[in-house]
Amino acid sequence: MNSSFQRSTNQTIKMLPLESLQPGGYQRPTNSAQVNKIAASFDEAKLGTPIVSARDGRYHLLDGAHRTAALRQIGYTHALCLVLTGLSYKDEADYFRTQNANIRPLTRYNLFKAGLEAGDEMCVRIDEIVRSNGFVVGMSADRFNTIAAIFALTTICTVYGYDTLNDTLALIRATWDGVNATTRREFLVGAAEFTHRFGKAEFAGRMKLKSIAAIWQDYLAETGHTNRAACDPAMRKAFCRVLVCHYNAGLGSTSRKRLTMEG
Repeated sequence: MNSSFQRSTNQTIKMLPLESLQPGGYQRPTNSAQVNKIAASFDEAKLGTPIVSARDGRYHLLDGAHRTAALRQIGYTHALCLVLTGLSYKDEADYFRTQNANIRPLTRYNLFKAGLEAGDEMCVRIDEIVRSNGFVVGMSADRFNTIAAIFALTTICTVYGYDTLNDTLALIRATWDGVNATTRREFLVGAAEFTHRFGKAEFAGRMKLKSIAAIWQDYLAETGHTNRAACDPAMRKAFCRVLVCHYNAGLGSTSRKRLTMEG
């Protein structure tokens, strides 16, 4: 960030409704072709984080107008944002003018680490829960114990609560210990939807020997290779349905252990 703003502003990370984000008059006109391009080749991992200024009870976009427009087009309702406070309208305009020259795009890991240092409640709670289950938050998910899907973690906490995140990580640890793919965002939020609906059930006992590759392929077939963003309710439910199908496989139609997913 430009040094002239460092002393007068505070920074927090918040999940905000897209309808509350308003471009300032200093913004470039939104280019519909650019919005369509972002939407057509959407990749949540490359989304970055919109930057907004909280002023006069509203959230003013400083960076990310095209990306948030693309999110609306895709069907998103919320986005994880870096929120600045303490800027006047003129400060915002100056920030917008200089920010591309003075900062590199912040990754979600950068924001998470900054949130920990700042004592942000959600970042601190996530870090505590992740560590208590034998994981760490990192930049790359090249090991099972490292979770890089930070947006999935924040989505779980926002949608279901901290207890569900704890139960989800405990379930993944008990069921798929050491299997890297199961800490990717789709497994995380799908398992969170499962624990939210059914608790832990007998998940580990029934799912330990199931094929991870088969679960993944069934999920791709279920979604038709459409948007698989962690904050998309349809994505979480689709993955949960696949987990339920594999959980029920081998159970008789009248078994009391069978699960029924509604909605």
